[in-house]
Amino acid sequence: MPGKSTRQRLLDLMAARVGRGQLAIRLAVPLAILDDWSSGATAIPDAKLVALIDFVDETSGAAVAAG
Repeated sequence: MPGKSTRQRLLDLMAARVGRGQLAIRLAVPLAILDDWSSGATAIPDAKLVALIDFVDETSGAAVAAG
């Protein structure tokens, strides 16, 4: 089985950073969909990927300051 895609790794990064619940709220999807994306059961749509990247950018400064 191949490793996780970049999209899945970004999703996992943000879930670790802000929590699965907060990430699901931000992306406006149920936790079950988030889990499907993370596991590779379904692909992350491009529109949600853009929202995910925006969220990474918004939180990266806070992560650097806290770290």
